[in-house]
Amino acid sequence: MPDRSASWDAALGRLYDVFARVPRPARVPGCPHCAGPGEDRRLLDGPVAAIGAGDLARYAAKALTTWGGEAEFRYFLPRLLECAAADAFGYPDPEIVFGRLAAAGWAEWPGEERAAVTAFLDAWWDETLRRHPSSPGIGTVLCSLAATGLDLGPRLRALRPLATEAAIAHLHDLATEELSGGRLTNPFWDRSSPGHAVVLAWLTGGPAAEAAEAAFARETREPVLELLAAARPHLGPGA
Repeated sequence: MPDRSASWDAALGRLYDVFARVPRPARVPGCPHCAGPGEDRRLLDGPVAAIGAGDLARYAAKALTTWGGEAEFRYFLPRLLECAAADAFGYPDPEIVFGRLAAAGWAEWPGEERAAVTAFLDAWWDETLRRHPSSPGIGTVLCSLAATGLDLGPRLRALRPLATEAAIAHLHDLATEELSGGRLTNPFWDRSSPGHAVVLAWLTGGPAAEAAEAAFARETREPVLELLAAARPHLGPGA
């Protein structure tokens, strides 16, 4: 991520520090049709932080399914999340990688590990809100956070003040690109999940519309007013 904030660097550093205590596996066992002989050596022969995104992408796509289990996933976790948050893999998509956290049962991990993961997820959200455009976009970030099982209510409340032009632009993107016919359009959404319900209710149930109206009333910059005007018809019931 370019121009990273001190809070992002601190959260990422803490993630690496906490998960450095996970023992390095001797091997990463996997389906022989999915991982070639010795393919895991590229992942194990150096520091976790130095693993190239291209080398890690293949593991990330198969982690916890056909290549490695929870122990290996926890060992690689800091680099996995760092690369996924930067959308550095190409494939798998960030939503898939962050969804592996739920599959690994991270909510039951030791308290220090849970706290480090939560701090990283919050730092990623804060970094997203801090700039526009962001890569990945806010719709991908929200869907990824939801896939972890994280409560999105407090994160949406951080967006609601629309205190910056970047925040307003993100709301515009959510309203005009991520919402259609009362549904969130990202194909990775689990539409039965609490996260989907929270985001949809926020966008169509009043809070986002109220935030947009308040911002419209106080704004004087024409480009920002245009963003808000474009977003307003999409916010509210039936959007």
